[in-house]
Amino acid sequence: MNMISRHDIDDNEIRIITSQKEEPVAHPVPPRKPKRRYTVPAIIVLAAIVAFLIWICGNAFWKRSQHQSGTGGSNVGNTAKADSISKAFVEISDTTIHGVSLTVLRPVGGTPTLAVGPGPLADTAAVLVMPAADVRSDNGAIVGAYVVQGQLLSKGYSKSGFCAIIGGTPIIGVADATPYLEQALESGGYFFRQYPLVVGGQVVENKPKGKAQRKALAELSGRVVVIVSGDRQTFHDFSQALVDLGVTNAIYLVGADAYGFAKDDSGTFFPFGKKEDAPLQNTNYIVWR
Repeated sequence: MNMISRHDIDDNEIRIITSQKEEPVAHPVPPRKPKRRYTVPAIIVLAAIVAFLIWICGNAFWKRSQHQSGTGGSNVGNTAKADSISKAFVEISDTTIHGVSLTVLRPVGGTPTLAVGPGPLADTAAVLVMPAADVRSDNGAIVGAYVVQGQLLSKGYSKSGFCAIIGGTPIIGVADATPYLEQALESGGYFFRQYPLVVGGQVVENKPKGKAQRKALAELSGRVVVIVSGDRQTFHDFSQALVDLGVTNAIYLVGADAYGFAKDDSGTFFPFGKKEDAPLQNTNYIVWR
């Protein structure tokens, strides 16, 4: 038996051919989502909200910090505490190094300057005042180069030790010639010369051999301090005591009975030396205020 395909035509059959095409099956098309037309405005609104929240939080933090520090409102107690911390004063400590008694005066806050004349002795803002450069006994002139606010008041070589104050920072060194003198002149700074006592942690020998109460401007533990001997010492013994204390560099300050003072954090007054009724006209001082 022969199998006849449905596509084959028998002699007794006819096939009707039409021009219509088979219609394709329609598939449902999902609806198109509308475009978001408000993306940029929405971002702007969101950014504004975030900025507003940050401003509110920052303002609240600022008010709280102002309240705690006492700088805002009428918080008198906190304000007084903040003011007392910001005021300059001197830390005063006594020690003994191999039988040599020393008083260490550490300025806290304030800025050092130089001044000529007795004015600093009556300055209520001053917390540490010490005689600086020597004054000649014959003509009353300051010995060596001396600069105040960039003005050269005295010149000439005397001693190799020096202190320069540039931009409020004291620099102690030893040199016959130093660029710090020129810097003090150009920057409105300060400069004076004195005997060197310690350089690089080593004793410097000086010609005077007598004994007197000694004072030094020294670098100790990274800070510039004033050190006063409790009794009469030679230059050598005083310098050695400074080295044993840990001083890295130091120059002399006018010693013996030369007058100066310090004030601690409570305002207590500590005099050193004897106050003269009529000090020399060119008596000069290093002053912290």
